[in-house]
Amino acid sequence: PTKKQEIEYNQTFRQSEKLKFFQRAFDFLYNNKINGDYFEFGCHRARTFRFALRESIIKNISMNFHAFDSFRGLPDHGNNDKQNTWHTKGLLSTSDKDFKKLISKYSKFKKVSLYKGYYEDSLDKSLFLNFKKKKIIASLINIDCDLEKSVNCSLDFSLNFIQDGTVLYIDDYYDTYKGHPKKGIPLVVNKLFKKHKILSEPWYNVAGCGKSYLLYK
Repeated sequence: PTKKQEIEYNQTFRQSEKLKFFQRAFDFLYNNKINGDYFEFGCHRARTFRFALRESIIKNISMNFHAFDSFRGLPDHGNNDKQNTWHTKGLLSTSDKDFKKLISKYSKFKKVSLYKGYYEDSLDKSLFLNFKKKKIIASLINIDCDLEKSVNCSLDFSLNFIQDGTVLYIDDYYDTYKGHPKKGIPLVVNKLFKKHKILSEPWYNVAGCGKSYLLYK
């Protein structure tokens, strides 16, 4: 098979697994009456973003949607290739214009806000205070960032807005340093849980590299 065929095959498998996860996650939120917003960090091709929009509509769950992305691909953190040789600068790029087109079927039913830029710039104190002022709280957080610094910025920000029962999904948990538990994304996640004093309950693993948690303050 060609490289393109390999990627298409892998994505078909992964997306079917992710759809099952989103169905389970929204079932959990619905059954436990957990109200809040959807955060997604890393929105390339809007696949999981559309899953979330669709499930919220099917379950008739009232929630707003927040899309955080550079909308110009992966950043260069200086050691991308050491984390994973796939993670080259500019990879996984979807423009904000294309993103809006991809979600247009569902976004007319929900409020969707876009936050454009690399996370070290966009997730600043001003945005933090704005979210606090609006009393925004998350029911489902999807971190699909690939690189440890991006996961660190996005998770450090979003853990300020959780409630008991918030679902956290980290799409690339096992995708740095060959899944080493004391390096890369696993190390970042565990450090931030301790920093924010979060009680985390491991939940479903998703496809080959994803992991989820139920979070409690």
